[in-house]
Amino acid sequence: MKHSVQIVLAVLLAVCAGCRSEKSDSEVTEAEIAAQYRDSVLLLSDVERLLPPAITPEDSLRLAQSIIDEWIDGLLIEDLAASQIDDYERVERLTRRYRRSLIAESYRRKTREQGVQPVDVEAVRDYYRAHMSQMKLERPIVKGLFIKLPTGSRRLEDIRLWMRNPSPETYDELENIQTKENAVFRYFDDKWLDFDVLSGEIPYRFGNADQWLAENVDFEMEHNGNTYILHIADYRGSGSVMPEDYASPLIEDRMKTSNLEDYERALVRALRSKAIEKKILKVGKYRK
Repeated sequence: MKHSVQIVLAVLLAVCAGCRSEKSDSEVTEAEIAAQYRDSVLLLSDVERLLPPAITPEDSLRLAQSIIDEWIDGLLIEDLAASQIDDYERVERLTRRYRRSLIAESYRRKTREQGVQPVDVEAVRDYYRAHMSQMKLERPIVKGLFIKLPTGSRRLEDIRLWMRNPSPETYDELENIQTKENAVFRYFDDKWLDFDVLSGEIPYRFGNADQWLAENVDFEMEHNGNTYILHIADYRGSGSVMPEDYASPLIEDRMKTSNLEDYERALVRALRSKAIEKKILKVGKYRK
């Protein structure tokens, strides 16, 4: 019997999780209800959605009961507050406003994730060509190789040679070293990387990054039992024009943001027109 009660409670818990708390008792059967306070109903199916997968029956029971108790306690406190807080009406207005903004922002985030429309590659190229003189780097960017590995590695001499004379064959060797010797290998010979990001992984003060990059190609240091080796294949200094392959993702993001803003404005205009047409929206004129 005790086991049966636990299973029922686990299910109850599992349903209470979504907390769709504003459903009239006339719309649901008694078997669907986890808890009810006045006209607010917490459904078992709501609770269920809040429970994490692969939870044990015991933990499920405890978590479900916590969800239900929190839901009940919240409504009890809200009722008490309504009778004792002087500016409750203002709190209600702020709550409704916050709820509306939260829903709208959730929709916008979903739209961004799904993407409004793909950005045309030629449009990105055209933008770069037209504005490249204005697209300047604020910090230096680099291409190259970086590895951090235990100083006691038997392959250290080979690695030094491979890092100073990189080739497709040595990339494979360095990848193998990474898996075998607890090393960290970063290959960025085919894409630009912000030097500040890279230097943050090396316990060394590079000082003026532009000056350092102008004077150095290979770098090695030892610290706390690890050896750090860096090879710079190419770089662009601060104030230089952004290379096209570095600028293109930035331009694409800018265009996507602009497309999304255009889409949202068009959507709101369409929704407003439809609402006026259906006579569920009336807009007056402001008069001073």
